[in-house]
Amino acid sequence: MIKQNQKVFSILGTGSAVAELAQKLVEYEMGDVVLYVGENLSYPDEKIFQANASELTSYEGQALSVVCAFNEKARPAFSTHGIPDEKFIRGKAPMTKEEVRCVSLSKLRLQEDSICYDVGAGTGSVSVEMALRADQGQVFAVEKKDDAVALLYENKQRFAADNLEIIKGEAPEALKELPVPTHAFIGGSSGNLKEIVALLLEKNRDVRIVINCITLETISEALEILKEYDFADQEAVPAYSLQIKRDWKIPSNDGRESYLYYHLPEPPGADMTGVVFLRVQKKAVGAERRGGLS
Repeated sequence: MIKQNQKVFSILGTGSAVAELAQKLVEYEMGDVVLYVGENLSYPDEKIFQANASELTSYEGQALSVVCAFNEKARPAFSTHGIPDEKFIRGKAPMTKEEVRCVSLSKLRLQEDSICYDVGAGTGSVSVEMALRADQGQVFAVEKKDDAVALLYENKQRFAADNLEIIKGEAPEALKELPVPTHAFIGGSSGNLKEIVALLLEKNRDVRIVINCITLETISEALEILKEYDFADQEAVPAYSLQIKRDWKIPSNDGRESYLYYHLPEPPGADMTGVVFLRVQKKAVGAERRGGLS
């Protein structure tokens, strides 16, 4: 909230609360946020002061206190999916690109309190966008590769995604002890797609799942899984084929880059991105649930 809002006011309840807030701000590279602290207001020992968060990480104050955080660098959050790719810290780990990410997350239909899994999280672009959308919920980014895990932590810090928890491990084993999910995104399964879907359905038969399939083998495997698990209405489990090409830059007088995008009717070539989305929801016909189909 402080990252996106210039002024945030809060009532505190412990003597260490100011220090804890300051530590969190420093962790997310906001140590220059100014904290205006008021303690024991209207009492004889009233105290009011201000300091940068970086100066208050060890402060021990009064439990009866309030704080106003002033972030001069605050920027409004995106109101839609589609954080530009260049905003993320990149490495060799795979990343779900901006256009594909937009479609995937729109089909997932997150709610503000969703409990989400990002399986095969890679760089963390989907995890971060999930966390920003489900800001009253929790996101678990599951990734087995060391370099990708390191990038996940960097991007969590960059976007101050405090409700994003990073789990190093391989699915489905790494999912077993996590809270029951309402939504799951599968971007990489390491050959364990069937087992992952089985565990998700075991945890919550109404979980909403989006699977990104890059290869024909994964598409075939996913369709076989749908048949095997006896979905109540298989015709309501659609697959979407998407090909996007960033074609050419449009000239600009102000130095900003603009691109022309268009959908391709044929299978993608070497310079294009082709993804098939499977939106999965095992649900009895007519049943109601949080995060369900509308």
